[in-house]
Amino acid sequence: MSALNGKILLIEDKLENISQIENMIKEAGYEVFRAAGTPQEALRMTILMLQSTIIIANDSLSNTILSTARELNKEISIIMLGTSDETLLLPSSEAGKTAYLKAPFTTPVLKAVIDFINR
Repeated sequence: MSALNGKILLIEDKLENISQIENMIKEAGYEVFRAAGTPQEALRMTILMLQSTIIIANDSLSNTILSTARELNKEISIIMLGTSDETLLLPSSEAGKTAYLKAPFTTPVLKAVIDFINR
């Protein structure tokens, strides 16, 4: 999937290096849209309007994104960016594919995860 046929929604909530992550996504050849993580209703509307098939967000938002995908009856793949040392329980894949990426990471690693989750 490339910028011509896919959109990646980058959710800004709790990501300290958001501009760097956005640049990595663009360098990897993908189109990126940014959105705030709260309030939840605004996030739902953004997901619905953009029709993104991949969402990249802080791992703390995974449950919100998955519940939104279920409510919209839409399959959404999620790449969760871990930014803390806390233990993370990965959500089920009932709404789409999920991947987990722990910071720090490089552009080639992020691109490989995006390409893999697009399969």
